[in-house]
Amino acid sequence: MKNPWKCVVVTWLFRTDLANLNAGEGSSNLKEIKTYRNGLPYISGQSVRHALRKAIQREHPDAYKCTVEYPCGNIKDCWLCDIFGYLLPGEGAKRWSAVKVSPAMGQVRRPVATDLILRLVNDIECPNCHKKINPLFGREAGKKDIDQGSKLKCPECNKDFEAPYAIRQAIAYKQLIENTYRVALTIDLNALGVEEVPIIKTETGKKPEIDGIKYDNKYGDNNENERSKRASAILTGIANLSDFASQSREMTNASPDFVIISLQKQYNQRLSSALQMDESEKIDVERFKGIINDCLQLPETKIFAGAIPKAFSNEDDIIDILKSTEFNGTVTIEETKDKLFTPREALMKAITELQVGK
Repeated sequence: MKNPWKCVVVTWLFRTDLANLNAGEGSSNLKEIKTYRNGLPYISGQSVRHALRKAIQREHPDAYKCTVEYPCGNIKDCWLCDIFGYLLPGEGAKRWSAVKVSPAMGQVRRPVATDLILRLVNDIECPNCHKKINPLFGREAGKKDIDQGSKLKCPECNKDFEAPYAIRQAIAYKQLIENTYRVALTIDLNALGVEEVPIIKTETGKKPEIDGIKYDNKYGDNNENERSKRASAILTGIANLSDFASQSREMTNASPDFVIISLQKQYNQRLSSALQMDESEKIDVERFKGIINDCLQLPETKIFAGAIPKAFSNEDDIIDILKSTEFNGTVTIEETKDKLFTPREALMKAITELQVGK
């Protein structure tokens, strides 16, 4: 059975603890937060794509046949090239990404904290007296760094020896902030597994011309099931999003706290604007309702939503809109009258709807 859906749009909010998920350009020893609108933080779309790629790869490691730096171009077997596109200059080949993402836009103006990052120098053993010494005390006067083979003088035995390796002591600073971020993503379902091949018309003595586009389905007979499988992996990846910068030292949550998913029979990115909020963490109610109404003007559109309690200030107002009888049958947000879907449950409901024949 042919899958009727052409497009999936997801927009969500996530709240972080103190972190710098995507450092901007700063001085040599300062990692700044990327900002817009006079101080609101943001995370670049490239960083969001990286985190999503890693979330999908973690669950489907065998589905990635290459790396971003060295793409293979095999969209039938390689999820990386199929979902995220590629550029092969040597072959004159490129593929647009079937997934479009927005930057993650910080919504609240919050104070910035500064963290000290210090890499200390370890003691080394003097080869003459075999005592442990701090190599910084044995370096030549006026030298900041110690290169491998540099002359050192042991402060214990006063004898010279060569540095066994390069020694650096580094001090840096990193800006950190906590915030609520808004991000959006679309999946062009018809682009998954499909290669656009120009049809070249040639006539003797005339310049070749493009005579249309051939859409070459690389999945074969199982194309609808495979397309649903890969789209489902993208939605699961959103639920597991975590691979932003500095997670080894500043681990924080990046999974959705509030999410809306739209399944559409026309490609349209309208829903991506629905969760704009002011700096008191309130979503604009009238704008939100207008955008949901506008999305539902697309025939047979289905919307799913899920929330973690207290994701933003006027959560009750937004949930009341989604539960309104005005949207009955087109917006799904609760399992029972008193039990809202969590974000993961909403994403799983959308995945179920994507399956062929459902």
